[in-house]
Amino acid sequence: MTDTARSRAILSTASRLFAAKGYANATTSEIAREAGVAEGTLYHHFGSKDGIFLTLFDETLDGFLSGIEELLARKLTGRETLGALAHFWYDYVSRHQERFLILQRDFPAHLAVTHFAGGSPQRARLDRISALFSRALARGKADGTLHVPFPVRRTAEMLRGSFYGTTRLKMLGLIEAPFPELARMTEMYWLQALAPRRAAKTSRRRP
Repeated sequence: MTDTARSRAILSTASRLFAAKGYANATTSEIAREAGVAEGTLYHHFGSKDGIFLTLFDETLDGFLSGIEELLARKLTGRETLGALAHFWYDYVSRHQERFLILQRDFPAHLAVTHFAGGSPQRARLDRISALFSRALARGKADGTLHVPFPVRRTAEMLRGSFYGTTRLKMLGLIEAPFPELARMTEMYWLQALAPRRAAKTSRRRP
């Protein structure tokens, strides 16, 4: 087995065990045994169980960011881009449910403190989502297909927060709507909230 194959086996096994048992209950010895590697190999590749978790986070976010970049590269209006973002978000989550369950349910509090402060790679990935959402909103504001009454960046952060919140509730089993329906609902909500204002009707004066 090559180093790359060992690394992938460890990540795949850890993801499965974290999802099934919870991050706190899965041990490095169990992960190594089921991955078919020595426990020392696990530590060589990832340093610790926390290292595995952070790698899962980074890989999941990197794939997500790449997908948004590809979407933004398409020649769409701001409104079309925002709608496509909603569908891409929930489609991506639906295809990586195991990992999103782990990230939403089991995120270790100590990692949130040590690895998500300003300047950390993980924080940079989250900030990048807001930056990409800002580009979509700015496009709609420029082409007139979206009305963004608040600062674009703050609106993008609210948008990210709403997607994140519904994803968390979905992964915890608190939202019953299937992913495609959730995407349509989110798309409809945001497109209505940011719909361009209708031109004010000028009242005719009576002669």
